[in-house]
Amino acid sequence: MRRKLKNIISTILFFCIKNRIYLPLTLLLLLNIKEKRSDGKSRRIFSKSSNRITILALDSDRYRGDLEVLSTNKKFRVLYMNQRPPGWLIKSFYSDNELKKYINSDKGSDEEISHSNALNFMINFLRYFYSYVSVNCVTTVNYRYIEDYNWAKASNSIGVPFIMLYRECLLAVDRLYDEVYLRTRDRFGKFHGEHIIVHNQITKKLFNSSGYCEAKDISVCGALRMDEFIRTINHNSFEKKPKHKNRKFTLFYFPHNMSIFGSDGAHIPKEKYKYHVKEWKHRDDLFTDLHNAILELAKSNPDIEFVIKPKLEMMSKRSWNFYEDIVEKSNIDVTRLSNYKVLPEANTHKLIFESDVICALQSSTALESAIAKKRVIFPLFYQFHNSPYLNNFLWGKHIDLFDIANNKEHFKKLFYEIMDNPFVDSHTMDERIDLFETYFDSYHGVALDKYSNVIDSVVSAVQAK
Repeated sequence: MRRKLKNIISTILFFCIKNRIYLPLTLLLLLNIKEKRSDGKSRRIFSKSSNRITILALDSDRYRGDLEVLSTNKKFRVLYMNQRPPGWLIKSFYSDNELKKYINSDKGSDEEISHSNALNFMINFLRYFYSYVSVNCVTTVNYRYIEDYNWAKASNSIGVPFIMLYRECLLAVDRLYDEVYLRTRDRFGKFHGEHIIVHNQITKKLFNSSGYCEAKDISVCGALRMDEFIRTINHNSFEKKPKHKNRKFTLFYFPHNMSIFGSDGAHIPKEKYKYHVKEWKHRDDLFTDLHNAILELAKSNPDIEFVIKPKLEMMSKRSWNFYEDIVEKSNIDVTRLSNYKVLPEANTHKLIFESDVICALQSSTALESAIAKKRVIFPLFYQFHNSPYLNNFLWGKHIDLFDIANNKEHFKKLFYEIMDNPFVDSHTMDERIDLFETYFDSYHGVALDKYSNVIDSVVSAVQAK
């Protein structure tokens, strides 16, 4: 029944798109747009603009807290929708989702014609749509998704500026920088919007030097989601709270097949990074030993809470099965461990503050935990830190700011040591803060002010034309 209904809706959508019947499409989109309120909650019936700047955020699932922060500025009305509705509108124009194929298509080719037709449709449709919904600017967090591309470009062409709030700014190793640089330079043409906001100078340099965007059209503003986190740290307010009833260990989960351990990347200079095209032979062993160590610690310490924090999308991927197999083969019945929990939807910053021991690897949570005065264990088993794959490790040049576990038993030893002595000296903290400012611009919690000024300035400049 559900499939039949889906097919009926698809047929109606295709008919409306083919015949340029915009009202049903507009009504459908309105059902999928929500407003983010200043208290972080959402509502389907959104408020009037009331002279506020209305931001329409596309592909809302990728912002991870940024929209909540933007909505606290009373100057803004933040509307958002996920990736599916824009995808419905352009699906009939494309045979697949490979945006780069259409951007780089030959003039007169089927791909170029399809791409042009999709853009023309979106321009005409959005002129109609924006007469129903007052929108002052459109935002995305990336440039690679075909569902967002035409909506953003069409909006910009009709006077609704597109501002990219780029999030993938943690370019802390040369291989990653080179990969993103080549991808941006060779595959995605010129920036199709009005302005880009990035977290740090490194990303600004990449966009500018790759030819994707002029320096004047890029602003460095830090990360919105860090503001409250930093203010909490600077005011020591998390230290003043009553201690958590139970002590807590948190693993910010990473999959066993992540690219730190090698992969045949499509955009890397293979001569420069020969090691990367082969998988590190010990990656599965490291992952297995780590999780067995955590399970054993959880069983031996029922008074300590053990949290595994994956991103929700990780749990739908094949690599999660590998983790589940380890748990199943561990000879430890996790159903009897009331202190062992998998919490994909837990608040990351709350977990950091509550935790006594933290384990992480290839993510910003390691650095976030570090500036929260937490000791962080990196499980660099099997001599990982002596392998060429250390060049893939975001924090490889700064491992002296963290705790390094050389093997499973050493990990357990460090766990108890840190539980007894969580202190981090002032010199280490100063270096951690310097590192944070390299990748997140500021340690003062002022990202919202910077973003707001840029958005206001861009919208005002376009309206004045």
